[in-house]
Amino acid sequence: MNTLVGAVTQSGGIFQVDLTTDTDADPPALNVEANVERVGYGVAGRCRCNDRPLATDDVVKLGSLLSMKIMDLVFHPKDGMNLSGLELTVATCIFSRDLPQSRGALLTLVPQCEVVDDVLNVVVYMLTTPSERQRWFLPMSIMVDYMISKAAIDGRSMTTRNMTSLRNKYMRSKVDRVTRIYQPIWCDRHWYLMIIDVPRKKLIFLDSLRNPHQTDARKTTMMRVALYLEGPTLGKSWLSGEGALRPRFSAFDFKEPDVPQQEGNSMDCGIWVARWMIREHLWKDYGVQHVNSAIRMQLAVDLVLKSHNGIAQEVVAKAFAHWEMKSI
Repeated sequence: MNTLVGAVTQSGGIFQVDLTTDTDADPPALNVEANVERVGYGVAGRCRCNDRPLATDDVVKLGSLLSMKIMDLVFHPKDGMNLSGLELTVATCIFSRDLPQSRGALLTLVPQCEVVDDVLNVVVYMLTTPSERQRWFLPMSIMVDYMISKAAIDGRSMTTRNMTSLRNKYMRSKVDRVTRIYQPIWCDRHWYLMIIDVPRKKLIFLDSLRNPHQTDARKTTMMRVALYLEGPTLGKSWLSGEGALRPRFSAFDFKEPDVPQQEGNSMDCGIWVARWMIREHLWKDYGVQHVNSAIRMQLAVDLVLKSHNGIAQEVVAKAFAHWEMKSI
């Protein structure tokens, strides 16, 4: 069964970004357990965006392509973003005010908005598609199941059907062959990233907004999620052969790299998590130096256009039709 959250659809563990729907129905509730509120232009999610008129210096200056029309956008491209013509067209479709508000998930990529879990789910799927099978990028369904059922404490686990789907799509190697596991974690209205480095037996804790009063709670959540991940990977079918050793993630030591910090009121933690996963996947480096509007814009465009999105061509056709309509 397909589920629609904002512009993100999920079926059988496959996430797609769909901007082709013409429905203007209210967006469903999002997965994360935080309060969901409708703000300003109707974004569903945790958002502090201001629905303010654009100042003169906010207006995009991208030459004749955009100067020929006034685009009513919640997030405007700028010269320094270096978008191609295709990317610019898709961006104006994503962030147009006059399209259905059911695209709420991608609208949380607007600056000063908290990124919702469905955006990170698409990032996870985008990275899983081309990655080595020994690297597991895990969607938020692991965290949601953990938070709701407290499986790590009560001994309960996901249904067999859900676990099989997760295994086929995201946990694509035997557990004794996995090298790194990436799990975004949402705790007390804040995103951070856990990387399980299996060869080095480390739980890597990446946090863009460290808080001494929250560190113990965040590490405790990491430990419980690591313990929870041991449960579904029990059984001989998860091992590569006789004598293979099953890793005990919950027994690993913590490693807390010194990473740059976000501005306290920037609401950028979800973008930092996405960037850490992308950089670590591409360059084995999580040295993100900053997050800005250009990075948010590029991420939105990539989630639509990259090869993981099976309906990218349909979305592009919709975006060009919208562009042509606004050009008249």
